[in-house]
Amino acid sequence: MLFLVDYENVGCSGMRGSEYLDENDHMILFYSDAKKNIERRYLEAITGSGCTFEICKLCKTGKNALDFYIASRLGELIGEGYDGIAVIISNDNGFKAVRDYWEKCATRKRRVISASNIENGIVSGGEQNERTRELRKRRESLSIGGYYETYREKKRIREVLEELFAGTEYEPMLQEIQNLIEGKEKAARMIYLNSLHLFGRKNGLAIYQKLKTCGEL
Repeated sequence: MLFLVDYENVGCSGMRGSEYLDENDHMILFYSDAKKNIERRYLEAITGSGCTFEICKLCKTGKNALDFYIASRLGELIGEGYDGIAVIISNDNGFKAVRDYWEKCATRKRRVISASNIENGIVSGGEQNERTRELRKRRESLSIGGYYETYREKKRIREVLEELFAGTEYEPMLQEIQNLIEGKEKAARMIYLNSLHLFGRKNGLAIYQKLKTCGEL
């Protein structure tokens, strides 16, 4: 994806999601003397991502000057052959005109998105990849009460397992054992089979027998 950031407009809030950039992205940061500093974590996330990174500083101040820079650079890149999704990071509604031009009027139509930050741009892009799926999952709206009950149950199970396997050779495997009994296959036979598969016949059988005799799981 191509990200053109109107940093003068969005500041650090627009850089949210920088950690999700990768080597297939192209990031261009447009800025001016009016806002020329950025938090280190964002620059390190960008440069550490492996993406193509460039900056463009405003030469001379003027009304909507950076907007014209962004629109011009976008046109330049598309003219050079870029045919992927372009995301303009800005809160300026004026960029809707740029989007409309490339999606409705241009001879070679391109998809252009306007978003308030990088994370929103990635999600709006709708690419079928791991980072988009992860971001959608992280942004899922959950019931606070329901989530807390699940958290308490996990904590209770962990305490039971710690007591059950205390002093045994299986104590270092508690997380794997907990994952086993909290998995989708909760029927006794499936837990038995999965235990043998995960820990081997001898250890798997021993772990299963302990779980089977525990009345608190």
